[in-house]
Amino acid sequence: MSTAQAIYEAVAAEQVDHVFCVPGESYLAVMDAFHGSESPRLIATRHEEGAGLMADAWAKATGKTGVCMVTRGPGLTHLAIALHTAQQDSTPLVALVGQVPSDVRYREAFQEMDVVAYARPMAKWALEIGRGDRAAELMQKAFHVARSGRPGPVVVSLPEDVDRDRAVSAPARAAAIAYPAAPSPDGIEAAAALLRAAKRPCIVVGGGVTRGGASADVVALAEKAGAAVFTGWRRFDAFPNNHPQYLGPMPVLPADLAAPLLEADVIVAIGTRLGEYTTKSYSWPVAGQRLIHIDLSAEDTGGGWAGADVAIVAEARAATRALSAALDGAGASASAAARIDAIAPLRARYVQRTTPRAFDAGAPQQMISLEGVYHDILRLLPEHASIASDAGTFGGWLMRYYRWNQPRTLFAPTAGGMGYALPAAIGAKLARPDAPAVAFAGDGGFAMTMSELETAVRLRLKGFVALVFNNSNYGTITMHQKREFPGRTVATELGSIDFAMLAESMGARGFTARTNAEFADAFGRALAHDGPALINILYSPDRLAPWADERAS
Repeated sequence: MSTAQAIYEAVAAEQVDHVFCVPGESYLAVMDAFHGSESPRLIATRHEEGAGLMADAWAKATGKTGVCMVTRGPGLTHLAIALHTAQQDSTPLVALVGQVPSDVRYREAFQEMDVVAYARPMAKWALEIGRGDRAAELMQKAFHVARSGRPGPVVVSLPEDVDRDRAVSAPARAAAIAYPAAPSPDGIEAAAALLRAAKRPCIVVGGGVTRGGASADVVALAEKAGAAVFTGWRRFDAFPNNHPQYLGPMPVLPADLAAPLLEADVIVAIGTRLGEYTTKSYSWPVAGQRLIHIDLSAEDTGGGWAGADVAIVAEARAATRALSAALDGAGASASAAARIDAIAPLRARYVQRTTPRAFDAGAPQQMISLEGVYHDILRLLPEHASIASDAGTFGGWLMRYYRWNQPRTLFAPTAGGMGYALPAAIGAKLARPDAPAVAFAGDGGFAMTMSELETAVRLRLKGFVALVFNNSNYGTITMHQKREFPGRTVATELGSIDFAMLAESMGARGFTARTNAEFADAFGRALAHDGPALINILYSPDRLAPWADERAS
């Protein structure tokens, strides 16, 4: 068997049906192994960053391990943003990187670099397949490492001569993962004791809940404990936003809406790391709060700046079920009901301030109302749609107004890298073909990966819409400059791009929206179009903060 065939069969054994690449001469034999294959299917992208981000979103949507392939040197360095994203997001990813032939290593061969050394800081593991007879073994281990414990990216270097080698290789098989499904009984009882005594418990839900398929179990725990629920940074689909105990996403809430978390006496953090954004710049736990931290990864529980009163190393579903069962007993239902009654006015205040109003079509309009835009988005878009979000000030309105009620419907990088939305929406659409996929991006971020719109056209993706919030500005940095250096904005203004015309040139349908009526019409037509569509939403660069004036939009 050729090394290339062994690698192909290792990918197929993992039930990976889409592999994303920018073709390179360094791994031609592996590419050839995919010839004629529909599953896994090898998809050419326009840029290595796009390939990696598509694989990242595909992995998030399916719960499997994403796979991408790039060449050495520029190929790997272009992939760096996707590797960093997967590492920060705990996404299982295997990236195959072609390497120079073994006999010319350390001679400054064409595009030569030390792949393993370069990738190591950004990856969970980096390795090189130095012999063809070990290809199947090492690929299986790569998948195992990517998916086990706290998931993350694994980079596999493949020298060009090994790529074309033929050797006896072990049969491909999927990497089995045995999760520590059973939490410690002592830990569960200690956590239950804290919750029984709590007067104002809160639950903070992270990506480990979505990855472990535990959203419904967290709902049951929240109801049993009578706890208010918040979602961690860019993990807003981990808990149904329409639930009466849900109080919003961290850290984007104003201080008064975030107050119930800061005033809680017991916090249960499930499947989330206590990073800067989820903790609102490390503002919780505060003195006197008790912390129960549940996570599959031991190194992410009970340590760091906050510590934990009870650290439970377990899979989210098993832990939440065990904790729910431990809360059964005399008086438990009455106590939970009283806590839920106390949450009701907090929930009503949150809903009132985060429900977008329709734009009055009869009113004069000098600029588009982003609140009205989101009213129409919620009206026209089914809740099972895949939402891919870029970084930028436009995202403040998305996080304030959108409602995620189903898991695996939000694709957004916790690292905040620009250029994510468009390729991520492609990966999500391929993983969830029956759901509409919508990419939300500002003009700055969209321009960084906009070439991937041609990839979406080539794949004939229907129900695929890119929304470009275009204010000709790097809005987030402008906002920071206005706060830190008033009156001294610099290097944040951008030129004008007609993204609708650009979309048409790539074979997509392009629309421009200057008013809310134009947007509502364009969004309905874009969703119904038989291929990819884009809406160029023109709005003022002065509109940077969605909470600055709650009567405006």
